[in-house]
Amino acid sequence: MNKLLWSCAALLTLFVAVNSLMCNTCDVSILGYCVATKPVNCSAEQNECYSGVAKFSADLLDIHARGCIAPSACKNETASILSVTYTITRTCCSTNLCNGAASSQLPLPAALCAALVAVWSQFYN
Repeated sequence: MNKLLWSCAALLTLFVAVNSLMCNTCDVSILGYCVATKPVNCSAEQNECYSGVAKFSADLLDIHARGCIAPSACKNETASILSVTYTITRTCCSTNLCNGAASSQLPLPAALCAALVAVWSQFYN
């Protein structure tokens, strides 16, 4: 009986792993290049893929992201940080790797340099 329970648990785990949604992730993207990207299996709670863009009102730079998301969080929103307003636009989908191909990776130091130059140039123009 114990072996039967373990076998059922193993099959259930395999079934869940096979049927989970796979999405491309990109935690931070600057100037169109992902700092770190990879495909991941989404959890049962985050069962949709998304592509998102945060646009700043000061036109400093756009930040792109991809990953898994809960359907309830798949919405556009506007917020501000340090009196700079930004809008987050998300596009969601529910098929494997539907949120775009994994993009080219940019090394972290190069991404940080690019972000600094973009911000710095706004203050000295």
